[in-house]
Amino acid sequence: MSKYVEKRTERPHGRRQADSLAVRERDIFSAILDVAGALIAVLTAEGRIVLWNRACEKSTGFRATEAVGHYLWEVVNLPEEAEKVKAFYARLISSPFPETHERHWTRRDGSKMLISWSNTALYDAQGKVEYLIGTGFDITESRAVQLELQRRSHELAERVKELNCLYDISRLSELPDLSLATFCAKVLELIPAAWQYPHLATARIQIGSEEYTSADYETSVVCQSSQIAVDGLHVGLVEVCYRELTSEMGEQPFLPEEQSLLDNIAERIGQAVHHYDVTERIAEYQATLRSLASELALTGERERRRIAQELHDQVGHNLASIKYKLGAMKKTGKAPELDDVLGLLEQTIQVSRNLTFELSPPVLHELGLGAALEWLVHQLRANFGIAGEFIDDRQPKPLTEDLRVELFQAARELLVNVGKHSKASTAQVRAEVTGDRLRIEVSDDGVGFDPAIRRSARGSTAGWGLFSIRERLAHLGAEMTIDSSPGYGTRITLSAPLAEPDVQAAPSADAAANGHEVPAGEPVTILLADDQALSRAGLRSLLEQQPGFQVVAEAADGLQAVQLAEQHQPDVVVMDIAMPRLNGIEATRRILAKRPETRVIALSMHADGQYVVEMLRAGASGYLLKDCAEEDLAQAIRVVQANLTFLSPGLADSVAADYVAGQTPSRPAAENQPNLTPRELEVLKLLAQGLPAKAVAQQLTVSLKTIETHRQHIMEKLEIHNIAGLTKYAIRAGLVELGE
Repeated sequence: MSKYVEKRTERPHGRRQADSLAVRERDIFSAILDVAGALIAVLTAEGRIVLWNRACEKSTGFRATEAVGHYLWEVVNLPEEAEKVKAFYARLISSPFPETHERHWTRRDGSKMLISWSNTALYDAQGKVEYLIGTGFDITESRAVQLELQRRSHELAERVKELNCLYDISRLSELPDLSLATFCAKVLELIPAAWQYPHLATARIQIGSEEYTSADYETSVVCQSSQIAVDGLHVGLVEVCYRELTSEMGEQPFLPEEQSLLDNIAERIGQAVHHYDVTERIAEYQATLRSLASELALTGERERRRIAQELHDQVGHNLASIKYKLGAMKKTGKAPELDDVLGLLEQTIQVSRNLTFELSPPVLHELGLGAALEWLVHQLRANFGIAGEFIDDRQPKPLTEDLRVELFQAARELLVNVGKHSKASTAQVRAEVTGDRLRIEVSDDGVGFDPAIRRSARGSTAGWGLFSIRERLAHLGAEMTIDSSPGYGTRITLSAPLAEPDVQAAPSADAAANGHEVPAGEPVTILLADDQALSRAGLRSLLEQQPGFQVVAEAADGLQAVQLAEQHQPDVVVMDIAMPRLNGIEATRRILAKRPETRVIALSMHADGQYVVEMLRAGASGYLLKDCAEEDLAQAIRVVQANLTFLSPGLADSVAADYVAGQTPSRPAAENQPNLTPRELEVLKLLAQGLPAKAVAQQLTVSLKTIETHRQHIMEKLEIHNIAGLTKYAIRAGLVELGE
């Protein structure tokens, strides 16, 4: 009994405990729902709200007391939307769960919010839906951001298309050898892809009377256009049309940005039209320039040829006859005083011969182009000490007179460049017939150069005259190609059309053109460099008697000559070789390194061929013996001003003898030893002048250790191991002279 009572008293207590636990769990669940960030609502199967959490209150503005017991569509939808939402929930009951959809709700303040909603169902004992549990999130802002991002992405894609279009058009305008018609055709290919509906876009460009259209162009009422202007004048238009209107286009088929793009395209087409107009005018100017340059060069050559012919046929023959007759008179013993006259005539004859070759080498006109090219190779050896080789395929090379002269002059200038600038040890000239053209190839193993840099310097001395050569040849249908790079030598090829075999007529004596003369009204400015004051005074007096000459300064040593040349920039420097502080050879190098257009005439008592070679290697344009100065100095100045080389008569004979022997005058030991660097040469000259190493270091502003290192390298290269030997070497090489 007590046990039964005990049991009966325990049951109510257990039930109360379970009920209390259920209430506690419900409160915990309600608290969780209230603090959850998600929107949570529980609906009956009919759609009445039985739970409305705080997130729903906060998002909609409707409190739970206002929502619970009402149909959902009565709370968050407008009256006109109620039936549609009610029907949706009727269908939802029979749908599989879980289910997700997006739905617009209306807040208390009337604003709209977009809800991403997920539903699941609770079923009764019969398996029917008893409750719908919905969870969701307010995605109004995120959807707005997403739509804005999509809009901006679309706009960005449109801008990228526009920029690509403009970029490709700009690239087209940079392509060489592209005609205006081809340019317009390619622009028309680019335009449709940049518009919003590329599959419907067509384009048209009209410039003056010319019209260009895309392949599928059709006249349409849906078009936009922009004017093409050049220098402020309208010259045409560019137009974009849609072949048809579609529903997706709306009332404004073209974007505002597309009109701006079209304006930019029109501007670039205008720039291209202007470029083609300018290019066409430049081509006309270039053709005129080539014609004038070629005619000028050919006219000058014809005149030089005429003068040379006169010197040879008249002056030369007459002087030779006079010499013969005077010699006969001397043999009779009637006129012993004729020795001086005969000597003077001998010199005059030699001068006329030299002038004949300098004005217009007869070898070109008398022996032909092949022999003339071979003569140029020997001249390269004689004038610059560069071993040369001429290779001829021995095939007939019929050329017009003008082209033959121009090719010879071009080869002459190229070999002069080799001599002056290449620092080559060997050079080669090759002439061969290829098809219907003649190829002349001038190559060397020198330092080479960058052709792009030389093209940019074509208007200055640094251009080496390559632009002028190219233009003169182009006027006659010939071409010049350059293959060179720094450190790998140079190969320049001249290609010219051959003429019919009967076109190459024999040279006539009446070919005429201008010779080289000093320009009227512009005096030739001269710097005198000689350590003897009396000698300078005599030279000044001699030159000032000549019309068109002006002595602008005098230098008493080599360093002063370099300084005064930089200050006054004379046309010609008359340079004594043996001078204190700096000899004439090094002074010449320094002057021409800073101002290559200056002409230097060496003046010396030394007739040895090595002195001539060294001065010519230093860049001098002439070499004059002091005992010839009175008669020949003015003439030498005029000759070097004409870009020719002047040598005293006796020296010319010496050079000719070396040419016949096929070798240059014997070179100093430095040429047969490993090359000395410019700094080593400078150190060697100062040491040979008797300066101690410390004084050399002070003069060159370097350390004593540096000078000792240079001295050691010099001795190793020359295999000379004492200062006395270095001094003897420097004197033999012409780097210093006795008495310096």
